[in-house]
This record gives sequence, structure tokens and C-alpha cells, in this order.
Amino acid sequence: MRTTEERVDRLDGLMERLVEEHIKTEEAIRDLKEEMAEFKDEMAEFKDEMREFKTEMQGFKSESNKRWGELANRLGTVIEDIILPGTPHALMKKFGIEINTAYARAKMRHPVTRQLEEFDLVITGSDGRVYCIEVKSKVNHAAVEWAIDKSARLKADYFPDKEVVSILGTLYCDNDSVIGYASNKGVFVLAMNGDYLEIVN
Repeated sequence: MRTTEERVDRLDGLMERLVEEHIKTEEAIRDLKEEMAEFKDEMAEFKDEMREFKTEMQGFKSESNKRWGELANRLGTVIEDIILPGTPHALMKKFGIEINTAYARAKMRHPVTRQLEEFDLVITGSDGRVYCIEVKSKVNHAAVEWAIDKSARLKADYFPDKEVVSILGTLYCDNDSVIGYASNKGVFVLAMNGDYLEIVN
């Protein structure tokens, strides 16, 4: 049987170990708290960096969209510069008319709203008709509808007593679906055919 002294010594040893374990646990908790604080700071920095990155990306996207818009406008202008000069000859050949007037990039003020509206090319012919030519770099059904809409506005707002012929100009069009759609809608398609510009429907 153990003596009281042995028991006390044993209890002292256990208490010392318990105190050591407690100290180690507190140190581990303190270390964990410090690591968590560091992690929290790192996460805050990461969030700030992500916010900056997002802002930079939005700026980049805006700048990119602006540049694409400028490029599209330039491309449209280049195509107009190619199509518009050859259009009167193509109309004379197709319709057998003389050209009375031709207004490239015609800006016309609406009689009621007083707002300016631009038409790519407006030609009046010796046959008494007005030809509304709208130029597009990409020809599809939406472009045909655009040409119809522009011609309708030209007639309604500026030439109500004239027949307005709707023409969609482009560099190249071999899409039978679009040509057929345009024909069914009463729109002529003007495109390059070899070295010459001509109406293809």
C-alpha cells in the first residue's frame, strides 16, 4: 500500500503535467488565434485585390467595347466608301435611269421633331422615284429589316408623295436565304459581283 507521501508526490506529478498540458493548450490556442488573425488579414487583402482586379477588368471591358465600336464604325465607313461611289452606275444599269441627285451620308432634319436623321445614300432618279441605299458590313435578315425601316421613314417623313425604293448595299452577298428574303420584302441587294457593283436580285 502506498504511503500518503507517495500519493502526494504522484498527485504533484500529475498536477505538474496537467499545468504543462494547460500551458501548451493555451499556447496552441494563442498560436491558432494569431494564425486566424493573419488569415483574416490575408483574406481582407485578397478581397481588396479582387475588388481592384474587378475594377480594372471593368475598365478594360469598357475600353475594349469602345475600341470595338470605333473599329466597327471605321469598317462601316470603309465599306460605305467602297459601295457609295459605284451605286449610281449600278442603278442606271439595273433601272435604266439617269441620276438627278445623289446625297451620300445625307443628314435630313425631321419636319416635326427637328431631329437629324442620317441616310447612307439618297438618290433621286429620272423615273421620279427615290432610292434609299443603306450599307451594312454584315447582311442578314435583320439588315434587310433595317433597310426597310429606313426606307419607310424616308418616305413617310421626307418624300410622302414619291415611291421610295429600298436597297441594301454590302461588299459581298452569296447567301441565297438573305437574297430571297430581301426579294420577298421588296428590297434590292447591291453587292460586288466580280470587279463591279451590281444588284444581285
